[in-house]
Amino acid sequence: MKITGETKVIGIFGYPVRHSLSPLMQNAALMDLGLNYIYLPFEVRPEQLETAIKGIRALGISGVNITIPHKEKVIPFLDEVTEEASLIGSVNTIENKNGKLIGHNTDSMGYIRSLREDGGFEPRGKNILVIGAGGAARGIIAGLSMNDVSVIFIANRTVEKGKALAEEFKNKFRQINFSALPLSSLKDPEILSQVDLVVNATSMGLEEGAPDVEFSLTPPHTLVSDIIYKPAVTPFLKKAQDAGRKTLGGLGMLVYQGAISLEIWTSQKAKVEVMRNSLTPFLAPCKS
Repeated sequence: MKITGETKVIGIFGYPVRHSLSPLMQNAALMDLGLNYIYLPFEVRPEQLETAIKGIRALGISGVNITIPHKEKVIPFLDEVTEEASLIGSVNTIENKNGKLIGHNTDSMGYIRSLREDGGFEPRGKNILVIGAGGAARGIIAGLSMNDVSVIFIANRTVEKGKALAEEFKNKFRQINFSALPLSSLKDPEILSQVDLVVNATSMGLEEGAPDVEFSLTPPHTLVSDIIYKPAVTPFLKKAQDAGRKTLGGLGMLVYQGAISLEIWTSQKAKVEVMRNSLTPFLAPCKS
């Protein structure tokens, strides 16, 4: 990569940010496209967020990704937020359009694209069980809702939080049947026998045990999805595979949301396989 006086800068704001895989895959995509851009990580402390956002304009940065803990808090500092980002209540991509900062959310689009292209799953008319009611769940539920699913069950440890989320989306998508459930429903044959897709939208499986779903009670065609991308086969997915169910890991969502962001900034379509392949060495299990 050759840096010149005309090189355009894009990047990612987060705290911490050194663990992010986005610079790897985005720079690989930029190099493949032959674009004179560089993608950099910027560690932005919460108290510095407003100043950092103003710096996008001041420095002529073409755009940035936004990651934890800034996705919700960044919204008041933007000039405009897309309908999808507003629905989700968070922004993961900022576009600098001639000094106007526009907030996008590509997470839900990335998830739906992964469902279709990697999972061979068409959401329209399907019954979905989403585990979790946090920010990731909101994005996934928004994406599924905008793609005309039939039923969304929201299972969460705190049922009241799940109910609040179900009610919020019910008011916006009246054609969809939303229900909030306790985690005990993950073993309920009446619920599980109806679902076409089960999504783990929590961080369970990273630092604690995976959600305990009785996958044998789901229909044989049910797809089981986990938003966690490392390991490629999480304990949640392993249990589903042992029950003979098809599974989908979180890497596709990571790659596709990044590809959509890149297209917003550059108007060029990235090769998702180039981005995916750039991450393979960093996601492979360590050799003992």
